[in-house]
Amino acid sequence: MKRSRLLTVATTMTMSAALALLGNGPAQAAPLAPATDGAADGGRVIVVLGNQHGDLKLRAQSSQRTNTTHNDQQSVVSDIKANGGTDVTQLVSVNAIAAKLSSGEVNRLRANPAVREIVPDEQMTRTAPAKVPQAKPAQLSSKLCPSDPAKPFLEPEALAVDKVETDRPGDTEQASKIATGKGVLVAIDGMNELAGNPNFVRPDGSHVVIDAPDPTEDDSDGEYYGDASSVAGQGLVTYDYSKELPYSGLPTGCTFRIKGVAPDASLVDSRLIDTPPSASGDIQLESQVVAGIDRAVVLEHADVISESYGYNPRPGRYSVFYAANDAAVAAGVTVVVSSGDSGVSGTVSSPATDPLVIAVGATNTLRLTAQAYGYSDWINNDITPLSSGGTAPNNRVVDLVAPGYGGEAACSPIGSDCPTNTLTEAFGGTSQSCPLVAGAVADVIQAYADTHNGVKPTPALIKQILTGTAKDVGAPADQQGAGLLDVYAAVRAAQQAPGSTSGAPEAPALVPSPSQLDVTANAGASAQTVNLYNASSTPTTVTGAYRELGAAKQFGATVTEPVSAPDPSLPVPAYGATAASPITFTVPKGLDRLSVDMITPDPTNGTILSFTLVDPKGRLSQISYDYGTPPSGSAKFGSVPNIQHVEVAAPTAGQWTAKILWANGRAHLQSPPNVPGSYRGTISFRTMGQHYVTKKATDAVTIPAHTGVDVPLSVDMPTAPGDHPESVQFVAANGAHTSLPVQRRTLIPSAGGKFTGTITSTVGRQVGQISTFDIDVPAGKKDLDVNFHTADASADNGLTYYLIDPDGKVVTTDSSPTTTVQGVGSDKPIADATLVTANPKPGRWEIDVMLKLTVSGLEFTQQIAGTVGYDRSDAFAYNLPAAGSTVSATSSRQLFFRVTNTTGIGRTLRLTSTAGDITFGAPTYLAAGTSALFTATLKPVAAAGTVVSGAVNVLSNTSVAGGSQTLAVLPYGYTVGTTVNP
Repeated sequence: MKRSRLLTVATTMTMSAALALLGNGPAQAAPLAPATDGAADGGRVIVVLGNQHGDLKLRAQSSQRTNTTHNDQQSVVSDIKANGGTDVTQLVSVNAIAAKLSSGEVNRLRANPAVREIVPDEQMTRTAPAKVPQAKPAQLSSKLCPSDPAKPFLEPEALAVDKVETDRPGDTEQASKIATGKGVLVAIDGMNELAGNPNFVRPDGSHVVIDAPDPTEDDSDGEYYGDASSVAGQGLVTYDYSKELPYSGLPTGCTFRIKGVAPDASLVDSRLIDTPPSASGDIQLESQVVAGIDRAVVLEHADVISESYGYNPRPGRYSVFYAANDAAVAAGVTVVVSSGDSGVSGTVSSPATDPLVIAVGATNTLRLTAQAYGYSDWINNDITPLSSGGTAPNNRVVDLVAPGYGGEAACSPIGSDCPTNTLTEAFGGTSQSCPLVAGAVADVIQAYADTHNGVKPTPALIKQILTGTAKDVGAPADQQGAGLLDVYAAVRAAQQAPGSTSGAPEAPALVPSPSQLDVTANAGASAQTVNLYNASSTPTTVTGAYRELGAAKQFGATVTEPVSAPDPSLPVPAYGATAASPITFTVPKGLDRLSVDMITPDPTNGTILSFTLVDPKGRLSQISYDYGTPPSGSAKFGSVPNIQHVEVAAPTAGQWTAKILWANGRAHLQSPPNVPGSYRGTISFRTMGQHYVTKKATDAVTIPAHTGVDVPLSVDMPTAPGDHPESVQFVAANGAHTSLPVQRRTLIPSAGGKFTGTITSTVGRQVGQISTFDIDVPAGKKDLDVNFHTADASADNGLTYYLIDPDGKVVTTDSSPTTTVQGVGSDKPIADATLVTANPKPGRWEIDVMLKLTVSGLEFTQQIAGTVGYDRSDAFAYNLPAAGSTVSATSSRQLFFRVTNTTGIGRTLRLTSTAGDITFGAPTYLAAGTSALFTATLKPVAAAGTVVSGAVNVLSNTSVAGGSQTLAVLPYGYTVGTTVNP
């Protein structure tokens, strides 16, 4: 679906507006610019102008672009100030003005032909850490510490995993021996306030953060300390785990230091780029984010922007700073964005869905957690359960993944959201993955510039290098993208990019373009092409194979156990108190993917439980994740998801153990463990296995040295509508290997039909799973009808449904469960919903099913059955005048409308007139399939001689508060006269 990157508007043009444009009466006023999502009511809004001046580069032509946009904005700014507007901010990367306006001023500006649209200045709130009871922990014995305290471990473990730098003697594959980000500027918010932290001061006394007003300041936010540590920590301060992880029981002398991926890069404060202080619960406006991007590019001349934040995914709505990021990329700035921390199923946040940025998911590095929890061995590189993944509504998946669970970062006891009892913080999430990749970008820029006469690579080339050299970790394409960040391979590929002067030793690599294929098509074969660049100095032969996961099959029986809690007087281990008996299960040989689920049927959504997986060798393998909070105050429900889900690649065959714990799985290792809750129901536990299915993708292709070759692909689009991620595994004879994500979205047949979505998991954070379906609607249809049903109508199993037109506008929404099927006042719920629109515009429509946040815990997965049809409306008018007729200016004509409720759900129906000349009775409830006769009175309101063109809209409510949808449109017309034609 083609959409504006600036903003998709969450409304639809009214029928009156459409008819006004088509009417044959007197000339009509120009249509008003849309004011969406409540912007028409006034308040904090962003006024977006029509000309975005994309021809003027934000950095290279910064002065000209700033002057041009400000000139465009001058008259609008004057109008705003003259009419009482306040808090005016002029933006550049997006030609727009943010201000606080009255509803009257919004309406006045909508008539200004320079205004494209007016949207709310959205609040971006970073969810503060959950406040849960905590207990005194038990002490654990030491298992992992440096043999010599004078040779501290290197934190985070991500440095070794991503091949940046290791403690291993003789390790030659270390990117730090080639590039350290020297000469590169990385923009992140909150940097000025941490400039004085000892870990951000170089050996010569200079500061990593440049241009800070007070270079001694050390009181920023925990999020920003983690970002800065990941990019440019210096590793000059020695810390002790016994002090920094006070609840782990590790002994004195267990030392470590913290270093970044690009320690020689410089950091600049973008001021308004990132999230507000996370412990304060403060908010940040979208306009402030855009202003921060302006500052980073125009004033600081940053090479990289790191954005460890995002808006909750909302179908049909993309943030204004989508366009700001695109302007930064067009100016030569690489933008790296975290995918979000809402779980692996359909939760990627905006702006990570922007095709021009680098979207980053998260993997596990479990050394730190293993130390704190007393394990002597562990497994890395599985997708961490919190990492937002799945396919976004615009058919994008993450570009790659980097460690996002388990690492230390510098912090300050007086900083917001930093531990008050330590000098460091346990840092993780995609908020860690994102700056790790931003640091890798800095290294790639340096490595390329050093071998290309000082020229810096474009953001597109940087993205291709990072994704092309990423390491396949055996995860589905919609979770791993191209795979795990490999900084060493990336800087070597940068050295060997076209035009290189490098004499560096051979380092085979394949760099694909594009970095992922996003295919939306009907079932059958779809022809695609990818260009493969051979970074080697010699020719190589490449073969390709498609890879996708086969059907999941349960092995072993479902286990149900009662939940209990230990004696509260006993100490609680750092990993949490036991909540149920450990569960053992046997993994068969040769399994490619293990999925483990636990459900808790707690109707209050208040029980915080997780499980830890230990493999047959005793290695810590996975920890499930729960971000929910119990009910508080008058709230009936908490946000605990009632389901826990983890996945393991290529699991070791043999007996595994799952430990069921009173813990949230977040490994906040500087806080005491959770206190057991009061729930004494049951949990159910299930294990599933999958095998990869592969087939030939290409014949052998020989690619000359330092050359790119187009490789044709025939992508098989499955029969079932919906998303079907796969990858192409390209393997070269010289040892190079790359995994190309292929996101396949099969269209619902144009004639309509059935489709099915599956809700698989949620972590109770920010947003639940979104499943998207597309259909090409033909011209000439009277109405478009979409019906949904799922079996579970529990109150904590809420779903919202969206219908989005070819212009990207939300036409209508509905939700389930609903009680209106049985009539007004019924309290019996059913999980049905319907989306209807009259006279659908031909083109590609989008249907979205969004889990609100939690599930009931009554089933491991649930099926959402959908059906698309056309021309189901049943509405007829009697005595409604037709075009060409005459209606006396003084007459009153009685009208009759027979309407049948064809939605399949009991609804309240009402009728409206676009011309304002018909008076209707009160809205009427109709059970599904029943009919009613509505009466109305037409009395002309226009002057004699006026040609009136109008329509009667038959409207239905939906189960969304204030929701409505148009079931049918009955056009009419007449000329206002003194007599009535017979």
